[in-house]
Amino acid sequence: MTKSRRWLITSVACLAILAGLAGYKYWQIRAAIAFGESFPEPSESVEAQTVTLTPAVTYVTTIGEIVAPRSVELRNELEGRVSEVDMVSGSRVQAGDVLLRLDASEEQARLDGAVASVRLAELNLKRLEKLLDQKTVSEDSVDRARAEFDIARANVAGLRAMIAKKTLTAPFDAVVGLHQIEVGEYLEANTPLVTLVGIDDVVWVDFSLPLGQGSAQVGDTIYVRDGSVQTDTRSAVGGPDQLTATIIAKSPSLSPESRNLGYRARLDADAAPPPNSVVNIRVPTGHGESVQVPGSAVLRDEMGAYVFILDKDDESGGYRARRQSVSLGSEGQQSVVITRGLSAGTLIATHGAFKLRQGLLVHVRDRPAQPVAVDADTPSSGG
Repeated sequence: MTKSRRWLITSVACLAILAGLAGYKYWQIRAAIAFGESFPEPSESVEAQTVTLTPAVTYVTTIGEIVAPRSVELRNELEGRVSEVDMVSGSRVQAGDVLLRLDASEEQARLDGAVASVRLAELNLKRLEKLLDQKTVSEDSVDRARAEFDIARANVAGLRAMIAKKTLTAPFDAVVGLHQIEVGEYLEANTPLVTLVGIDDVVWVDFSLPLGQGSAQVGDTIYVRDGSVQTDTRSAVGGPDQLTATIIAKSPSLSPESRNLGYRARLDADAAPPPNSVVNIRVPTGHGESVQVPGSAVLRDEMGAYVFILDKDDESGGYRARRQSVSLGSEGQQSVVITRGLSAGTLIATHGAFKLRQGLLVHVRDRPAQPVAVDADTPSSGG
């Protein structure tokens, strides 16, 4: 046997062995594929709902301020040294209570002299009037005496008014603000002393709205939330942290700075934040329709809020999950307003949506009732 013939036999044998190994491996792979295909495709069962338009009240959101109906910064009209301080920071005072006195000893001395001058002028006038009856003095003398008497009385009235101005009293029932005034301190005229905030059953809520964002009317109800409380501004009307106020006045003209229209609402003082607090306000502007879905349909991750749309899969007879990013509006306890990303007629996963992923086969268990309507917000640039 020649050398070339031996190489040919060896090559054929090797090829036969390789072909046998390949055939065996192919059989193994086909068997594994067949075994895998014997199992059903992974899937999840969820509840689903077709998106519809729901009637809703539309709102604008803006910023307002709590205002005390009666509030005054107390100042002294006259200069002088403090002789008495009768007000305590944070205490309650009644109308007419003395809060502070400035030293009026000089004016009091001058008043005593003026009172004596009045008595003397009065006696002189009466004496001359008797003499006039006896025709022993002229009418001109009596007129001069009467004028001197009137001047003396005017001097007394002026001094009493000056002394009264050095006694500061509460103009209404109020709570005294914080102060640092001490007896003996010298005060220049018109010095800010302390703020008095009236004790009332209501406070005011002042806010403004652009003309293009609806027209609130006197008598409308607005919803107020303390701006210092960290809550979701999309929360639906009627939450436990929201207060209701009634619009009582509307400005007749636009603000020259912001070109907004000003409003004032009345709010019960018991539950209201303190005066000068900043509050978030929701003002009804009309009725319309909005896309609303159950809260269980909305999921969140680092990319934002999203839902799973269910696309019909004819091959499997079920649906395929497709992630869809959405923008949220008002959120109630059971439903959420979708402002962007969904349209009416779209089928979405609701209860059980958290189990889904992109492209997963989905089976729908049933169709729950339509969600309860909540309110739709429109943000405002007013302040």
